Amino acid sequence: MNILVADKISYAYPGKILFTDFSLSVSQNEWIGIIGNNGTGKTTLLKVLAQLIKAQQGKVSLFDPESGLTLKPYERVYVGQHEFSQHEAFPATALEVVIGAFTPILGLFKRPQKKHVLAAKAILSDMGLGDEIHTQLSALSGGQRQRVFIAKALLMKPKLLLLDEPSSALDAQFTLKLFSILKRYQAQGMAIIMITHDLALAKTVSDRIFCLGESDILLLEEPQIEEELAHRHTHMGGVHEHL
Repeated sequence: MNILVADKISYAYPGKILFTDFSLSVSQNEWIGIIGNNGTGKTTLLKVLAQLIKAQQGKVSLFDPESGLTLKPYERVYVGQHEFSQHEAFPATALEVVIGAFTPILGLFKRPQKKHVLAAKAILSDMGLGDEIHTQLSALSGGQRQRVFIAKALLMKPKLLLLDEPSSALDAQFTLKLFSILKRYQAQGMAIIMITHDLALAKTVSDRIFCLGESDILLLEEPQIEEELAHRHTHMGGVHEHL
């Protein structure tokens, strides 16, 4: 059953069309990759799909695959590309930030129970931050802060997870671990929509890959992906975003 249906959505800024009449259906436990050059509207598209901003035309619907009802806010979680850097001076520990995932359910004035604290500690440990649970967010590195916010996103086991460049501040070793963790959640039914500049990485985890171009969105087929990867392999001297 579909968890997300986008019906002919469009979005533009003054003087620039990002995408027009784009339709997309995402099923439960499907992983969608989104790539494209800077400025093509990837983050705007992700926010429209997350219902953080409204499409200028068309409609996005989010469904609970089990009940068919609209997803609750905590069942669809968006982690922005700069989430980890914008809160670097926030006066809270890694554990306090992650426990904050329970606020939509508990409310602002209800203290987390022991089971909530243990769950938060467990997921921080899974993220390699078991020794940093009481460390202030401002004292963590950019990559560690990024892991904190991804841990917070995963704690509630949302049915839909939307990630904007989730590995941008991570080293290669932990990136592989992170995607192994995400694959585990996907196998349990979570749908994932992810922006990345790493086409090779997107290919290894995604069920479908879409590329944003100038005012359009293209579903990449296997031959196109392989051709682009081969093309990039011949330009190893630097980052080469041809798509």
